[in-house]
Amino acid sequence: MRFGACHPCWSEQRPGERGIGHVGQGASLGWKLRPAMTSFYAPRHLEHIAGLEKRFGPVSDEVATALRSLVRVICDYEDPVDAAPFLERCITIAESLHGPRSVLPDLDKWIGHASGADFEHIEPFQLRRLAIKTEIFGEDSEAVAEECEALGRGYASSGGYAKARVLLERSISIKEKLHGAHSAEVAAAVELLAETSTHVKKWTDAKADLERSLSLKQKVFGKRSEEVARCLLASAIVHANASTRQRPGSSRRSIEEAVAAFKLGLGMLEKRFGPDSVEVQVALEEMIRTYVDCRQFRTAEPLLKRLLSICELAYGEDAAALLWILAELAVGYADAGSEATEPMLERGFELLQNFLGARKPIFRNAIMDYAGNKSVLYGEGVLERLVQASEMFRRNLSKRWGA
Repeated sequence: MRFGACHPCWSEQRPGERGIGHVGQGASLGWKLRPAMTSFYAPRHLEHIAGLEKRFGPVSDEVATALRSLVRVICDYEDPVDAAPFLERCITIAESLHGPRSVLPDLDKWIGHASGADFEHIEPFQLRRLAIKTEIFGEDSEAVAEECEALGRGYASSGGYAKARVLLERSISIKEKLHGAHSAEVAAAVELLAETSTHVKKWTDAKADLERSLSLKQKVFGKRSEEVARCLLASAIVHANASTRQRPGSSRRSIEEAVAAFKLGLGMLEKRFGPDSVEVQVALEEMIRTYVDCRQFRTAEPLLKRLLSICELAYGEDAAALLWILAELAVGYADAGSEATEPMLERGFELLQNFLGARKPIFRNAIMDYAGNKSVLYGEGVLERLVQASEMFRRNLSKRWGA
């Protein structure tokens, strides 16, 4: 996020924790403002607004229009968060004169401008918009469901996971009434709930959400569909991650469940796109990285070997895309004390030297054009992983020979 703390020109005060259900039409957003603003444009506009208040009254279309103009200028040229107190006053006036529907365009524009700000600044206005949409369109409306999802994403990104779940479940309930329990719209809403729990590493919830999503997608799209395949792959990753927080017995079962789900999902992708397709490569890479992060090299090894073979055929035996695979194999073999470490290290360092050799270096802009590269020479830590494997291999040799 661009804004890491409250802007110094204003502060937000909430007398009590607000719920995430309905908010009354005239509910206050809870802003407490300091009189001085840092906006360059505010002073002159406020002088003009003060004149309009004397002439037309504080609650008038003329004052609302001037405030709306100030909000627009600040959003275009400054930090949109600085416009928040002026927006609050503008929509309060407009709502009192013309009803809640009239303020939706103002809320939509400002929330769009402030999308990069911390969610705590946007939250009060999104809650206001949710309350207005509920009043105008009714609880069981697509507009309310969409707003619940938007708020749910915001809460999840800012650490409010419990609030996010309540809102996302509310959205699912609405879509079930609108489209039927077994519909593509409900499937998408349940998938968002599963993605949210996975994103914040709530593995127990994520497993339950994905089981729910899988059952629904099987009914909506068919048991051998791509949607079901991808849900199985997501489940495999969640089961593997969950194993890291469990006791040995439960951990083994989770890995077994991960292997079974991945095998089934991958088989569906292979049948649909082909065994050497990009879709299969991406699935293998994501699962490998999950296993490696969970310290499950034995489970990752056959996938690494298969992906290495696919990439060799697709991109050539000296392609940059092979480097991270060779590095992970080298680290895994070294950690296990395997004799397969040395040839993997030799090949990895030789390939790396071809790209980074001092005599004939290949610069980044050229490397980035290589097929299947995926930026492996930059940001992947390939050199560090190879060095790590080399150090482990050397220590293993020293222990073996008693040096």
